[in-house]
Amino acid sequence: MKRKKAGIWLLLIATIMLLAGCGKEDGVLIFMSDKGSSSREGIDVIQEKLTAETPDLKAEFNYSPLFDLQKVLVEYAAGGNSIVILPRETVELYGKDGAHIVLDDYFDQTDYPDGVFESGVLKDGEKDAVQEKHLFGIPVKDMKMFQDAGYVPEDMLACVLVNAPNKDAAVKVLQKLAEG
Repeated sequence: MKRKKAGIWLLLIATIMLLAGCGKEDGVLIFMSDKGSSSREGIDVIQEKLTAETPDLKAEFNYSPLFDLQKVLVEYAAGGNSIVILPRETVELYGKDGAHIVLDDYFDQTDYPDGVFESGVLKDGEKDAVQEKHLFGIPVKDMKMFQDAGYVPEDMLACVLVNAPNKDAAVKVLQKLAEG
C-alpha cells in the first residue's frame, strides 16, 4: 500500500513538473536578479509595456529579489530562461564558458561599449569555449524601457543565453527592451 501511494505521488509530481515546463518554449523568459536595491515596481512597469507592445513574443520576467550565486547557476543551467539580466561581474564569470551568444549581428557595438568584453564563444563542434572580444550584453542603464520605467541599475547587463529555447525571439525581446 505504501509503495502504491509513493508511486502515485511520484507520478503526480512528475506530471506537475512536466506541465510546469510546458509553454516556456513559446515565450521568452527573462531571469533577473540585482545585488543592489531592486525595484519590483519598475520591473512590473516594464513587463506591462513589453506585454502590450509585443504580445506575439510572450516575454515574461522571472525576477529574484535576493541575489544568490547558487540560484544564478541553476537559472543558467536549467531555468528555461532565454535572457539573463545580472551584475556585470556575474555575466563575465559565467560567460567564460560560452554561456551567452554574440550580439554583434543584432546591435552596434559602438552604441553599447560597456557590453563589449572578452568572453567565451562556443564554436560548432568544439567542447571548449574560445575567448574572444564581442558585444555580449546590453547595459541596462542604456535600455530605453528601463529608463522609461525609472529603473536604471548601474553595472547590470542583459544577455541572451546560448541554451535559449528560441534565440531569435530572445534577440527581438532584447531589441525591444533596448529601443523602447
